Amino acid sequence: MKYSDLITAVDTVKALSLLGIEGEPSGAYVKYPCHKCDKQAVIKSFGEKKNVLYCPECKISGQIVTLTMEVKKLSWEEASKLLEEKAITTATSKITNELTLNYELDYLKQLEGVISPEIAKELGVGKPKGKTMMSGCIAFTVHNESGKKIAYWGMKLKDSKPAFHHSFNPEFYLYNYHRVDPSQEVYFTTDMLQCLKLIGEGKQAICNFGLRYISQEQMRLLSDLKLVNLMTNGNEAITQVIKNVHNVFFRTLRTV
Repeated sequence: MKYSDLITAVDTVKALSLLGIEGEPSGAYVKYPCHKCDKQAVIKSFGEKKNVLYCPECKISGQIVTLTMEVKKLSWEEASKLLEEKAITTATSKITNELTLNYELDYLKQLEGVISPEIAKELGVGKPKGKTMMSGCIAFTVHNESGKKIAYWGMKLKDSKPAFHHSFNPEFYLYNYHRVDPSQEVYFTTDMLQCLKLIGEGKQAICNFGLRYISQEQMRLLSDLKLVNLMTNGNEAITQVIKNVHNVFFRTLRTV
């Protein structure tokens, strides 16, 4: 794999974990303890200059391959091969074919007080019957911006962690985006259940599948909206990133 393709394809958090480094996502970056001075360093997790790192304390800079070389004591070729084999993102392009898989979804008590059974059915949200990859999850039917059904995204009932097929990359989509009128106000949240609740209240709402950052493609989708009400659960980093979108009026209503 070419260097430019490798840098784009490597999952930053996965790569740090491979190196035994615990990172904390923050907006477009991941914070982590510098391997030289143990102070806080940062590495870009998406977009331009992805996987480029810098430590403001000891002033070192580099990228994920050089970091892998130093931590694992490997050559350039060995470090690149390790990242290619162990830390590549599961999906690097949008899904083009419509999903033919259809789960039979049951309304469950976790949705009570969030949305009604009728709206859950309309959205395609619920607990799948039978044994599926989404067993033990609240499954959300996902559509692309044109309305084509392309995947299911799941939230595990036991710990709220996400579950989805390898071909689906949530960075390329915004949940419920296909149903909103871009000329009218839209609510943006990072909480999937809050998104459902807003929809149930008759509001136009979208969500980034709970990611702690906004991808470039999600920024592009947001740029087509006229007015966005931000409800980002106290994540100031994500709020500031979103406000960099031009020609869109934003207002932060409240955090939860």
